[in-house]
Amino acid sequence: MNFVSYAFAALLLIVCLARLTVGRCKVEPAYNGVLLVASLVFYGWHIPSYLWVLLVSATIDFYAAMALERPDRSPPTRKAILAISLGTNLGLLGFFKYFGFALDNLQWVSEHVGLGFSRPAWQVVLPMGISFYTFQSMSYTIDVYRGHLRALPRFRDFILFIAFFPQLVAGPIVRATEFLPQMPRVRHIRWPVAATGLAFIIEGYFLKMVCADTLATYVNKYWEHGYRADGNSTVTLWLALLFSGQIFCDFAGYSQIARGCAYLLGYTLPINFRSPYIAGSFKNFWERWHITLSRWLRDYLYVPLGGNRVSARRTYVNLLLVMLLGGLWHGAAWTYVTWGGLHGAALAVERMLGLHRGLEQRPWWLRLGWGLVVQGVVLVAWVFFRSASFADALQFLRNIAKFETVPMNWEMWTALVFLAPVAIGHAWTWLVEHRWVKPLTPARRAVLTGVLLYAILSAYGSSNAFIYFQF
Repeated sequence: MNFVSYAFAALLLIVCLARLTVGRCKVEPAYNGVLLVASLVFYGWHIPSYLWVLLVSATIDFYAAMALERPDRSPPTRKAILAISLGTNLGLLGFFKYFGFALDNLQWVSEHVGLGFSRPAWQVVLPMGISFYTFQSMSYTIDVYRGHLRALPRFRDFILFIAFFPQLVAGPIVRATEFLPQMPRVRHIRWPVAATGLAFIIEGYFLKMVCADTLATYVNKYWEHGYRADGNSTVTLWLALLFSGQIFCDFAGYSQIARGCAYLLGYTLPINFRSPYIAGSFKNFWERWHITLSRWLRDYLYVPLGGNRVSARRTYVNLLLVMLLGGLWHGAAWTYVTWGGLHGAALAVERMLGLHRGLEQRPWWLRLGWGLVVQGVVLVAWVFFRSASFADALQFLRNIAKFETVPMNWEMWTALVFLAPVAIGHAWTWLVEHRWVKPLTPARRAVLTGVLLYAILSAYGSSNAFIYFQF
């Protein structure tokens, strides 16, 4: 079910009305039961038969956590239980997301060594949001194994944690320690909180429908021009900038809508984006971009691999490996792996140079120069993320490096107008963080929300699916 649909609006309205009735009294199981049913309807709307994937993953993890908490379990037994849980989750994710990728690579190898393997014609349809809820479910079991969390006694509570529909298919990736304490609360509506939720929703729809979808029309129409041998630097760089704005608006817009819906339903979700294109270092970029994924990779991959505690060389290897896996998590293609590898290599080089911390104490020219390097590498990495193949991405970058410019036409200037909200929002965040200005007052934010709502209503038409739905 797409956030930009009448079906979703109807579902959200029904659950909000339920909150006004059963949620006003101390009948938390009743309201959370409504939420659970709504979440399963939301997920089943895509492909109803794929509900079993979510339920199998959740069932295994729920009972694994219960077994892990039993005091009579020996350490080897606990490790075996955790291995079964993680193996089931990764097995389901691997089959649905990477089986076709593996077959494609096997066929490529076969063609080059003469094995005679022919790839089957059938395709595996990816269950919506499997990458997100798999990570969320795995983190719960790992936290119980580590002793950071008590296992839930009720299966329906765990299912709601996994399937909570505002963030089910594209995040934020919520920790059990963040979500579970909110479940027993009485759901009295506090109207200032509800108003904040509505403002978040409007901001998210503005980013998605006005900015991301408009930028997507230009990117989808002209992206192949960047692959042409006769391409020029002006058009290819323009396309790269448009896509960097499109993916930010698309994903940040979804996250903001999810947070706003959660506010209306009596829950809070963690912030997922914080103006990443003002980051002055690669480390800071990942503290601002897809924040909940970044901390998941840190806590459940980077730290267990040794983090920065073993040696400098091991730290660099860990950074590269984690980001390669992070790229593969985004999609089953070598271009995604390359995107992750570029970020991993950049993080390692930054640490080698000692620029990963204390940058604010360095000279202004070094901060500015390194910040430009950071955003330049981020832009180059986005080219691989968007391109259909490695060869296409390299040709795209070669066209940028030609330094052959042409005058920008009216259409190109018009497209840049829809990058303006991204630039203004990032600039405002920078000014607030450096205390040049104060955050918006509630009254001014209300006026801004009204302007954004007017822009949404003016631009409303057909909408593209969110980019991260495919992950």
